[in-house]
Amino acid sequence: MIRCLLALFAALLLCSGQALAQDPAGAEVVEAAPEVVLLGDSPQSVQEAAAAWAAAWRDIPRLLSLVAQDEQPQTLEEQLRARLTLLGEKTFSNREWKNYWQAQEQVAGALAEAMVDAGEDEAQLAGVRDWVALARDKVVNQDRYFDAIESERDAVEDRLEASLEARSEAAEPVAAVSDPNPYERRSLEIADIERRIEAQDVRRIAVLAEIAYIERQLESEAILATALERDLALARRELDIARGQVDSGGSWGTFWIEIASTAAHKVDKIAQEADYGAARERSRRVEAGLATSQISFREGRIETLRAEHKEAASLGSWVKATWETVLDWFLHRAWRVAIALVLIVIAVRVALRITRHGVRIILERADDNPEVDDDKDQRRQTLGDVFASVARIAIFIVAGLIALEQIGVNTAPLLGSVAILGLAVSFGSQNLVRDVVNGFFILLEDQFAVGDVVTINGKTGTVQHITIRSTWVRSGTGDLHVMPNGSIGVVSNLTRGWSRAICEVGVSYDADLSHVREVIERVGQEMYASDDWQDKLEEAPQWVGVTVLGDSAVQIRCQVKVGAGEQWGAHRELNRRLKLAFDEAGIEIPYPQSVVHRAE
Repeated sequence: MIRCLLALFAALLLCSGQALAQDPAGAEVVEAAPEVVLLGDSPQSVQEAAAAWAAAWRDIPRLLSLVAQDEQPQTLEEQLRARLTLLGEKTFSNREWKNYWQAQEQVAGALAEAMVDAGEDEAQLAGVRDWVALARDKVVNQDRYFDAIESERDAVEDRLEASLEARSEAAEPVAAVSDPNPYERRSLEIADIERRIEAQDVRRIAVLAEIAYIERQLESEAILATALERDLALARRELDIARGQVDSGGSWGTFWIEIASTAAHKVDKIAQEADYGAARERSRRVEAGLATSQISFREGRIETLRAEHKEAASLGSWVKATWETVLDWFLHRAWRVAIALVLIVIAVRVALRITRHGVRIILERADDNPEVDDDKDQRRQTLGDVFASVARIAIFIVAGLIALEQIGVNTAPLLGSVAILGLAVSFGSQNLVRDVVNGFFILLEDQFAVGDVVTINGKTGTVQHITIRSTWVRSGTGDLHVMPNGSIGVVSNLTRGWSRAICEVGVSYDADLSHVREVIERVGQEMYASDDWQDKLEEAPQWVGVTVLGDSAVQIRCQVKVGAGEQWGAHRELNRRLKLAFDEAGIEIPYPQSVVHRAE
């Protein structure tokens, strides 16, 4: 007994000022005292091997415990992320401890071989050999820790992923509607029930994920419990080995006292962690039971909400909501629609009257001769119809939007869709837009009118019909040409304002040109003075002069200014009178002749 007390006193002196560390199970160990010679009477090789073993034993690595800390993160995701961090650090720590016990197996094995060669004490040699076997078993047990940690890491990662997915799939609250009608209230009620069903389903899935997580945690903790149980047995074995060598005395016994003290602390800590693991397993099983009851509650809640949704979405419920909405509309909004319709009718009539009056004023100001009502009525009618159609369409569109707003339809998306549709139509109907715009300015500027003889795009004829999109021209041969207004470039109007009839007649080279001029001017005066042509001619036909000296004739030109559209008749009449006058005056109108010389 006295020897044991002395040995304990020596150990306390040896351990003064030492710090505390932890082994893989969280046990506190005592740092070694300054290096001493363990086997001073042994050969040098044994002393060196013993010093190497003692130094390796004191090189205790950093290690960590899986016992939960006092301060835990608040949210589930924070707890899971903190657990993943702890498991990662624990894996690194256990890897260092595995290397530590592998080193212990090697240096203790080397010490045992040196002691065998030197014939050392069999009792001391047995303790070293037991320590080598202990180190080998410690290395094997570290693999059990690794399996438990990896299993728990997979479970925590899956639980964290499920939590993130559940948060991303959480149903958004139904948007509030100011002053909803019964129909809208029923729609909002159905949407709220659907949101609540989705929320309950998300929670049910979260509970299922929690149950799966607890089951996997129980599996990993079962592996960890096995490792702790084995580690506790090894710690007790370590304590027994150390106690068996304490009686050796000297520095060797003192060193084993240090090992025994460390092993005793280790046994206590491993036992505490094993108890904590068992308590945690019981807590996990209670949590699994509660989660199972949560599943039953969530499924029952979902069934109740589905029944409410079925009732709210039934045909009778919708008919009732529709009838209440119509009744509410008639009681509170129908008078607004009636007033709006009356105002729309008045606006249509006023707009059409203003449009027609404005078109008439524009045409009267643009007309060169307002007293002559030639084609103004036709232009006024065409432009008036165009402006009236545009005004009517615009008013009807506004009226339709007002009506939709009154019955509770949100017209903002409709206006956006119409704008996009209008943009698409504008790209696809550029030619039509160009035709309409060009036709509008043709009518507004009065470039030509129905009854005018024009030349458009190489086609000459009488204008028979003008629309905002196209112009119809009938040629002298009876062909009807329909030309889009957008394709009209240069227009030659042959019957606008006044015209000029130009006659060219050939006389022989023997004719007296002065006499020819007198005859032409006399014929012009006679024609200008006749009753049939006095109102059609602006002036008497005049001599212009010689235009061409041809092969067989001298070309003479005369012209007369006539009213619009009279040039063709005046041209024919002037040719007739000149022919008669030239015959009477003996003026020859030659024709091409060929002179043939025949050799005799």
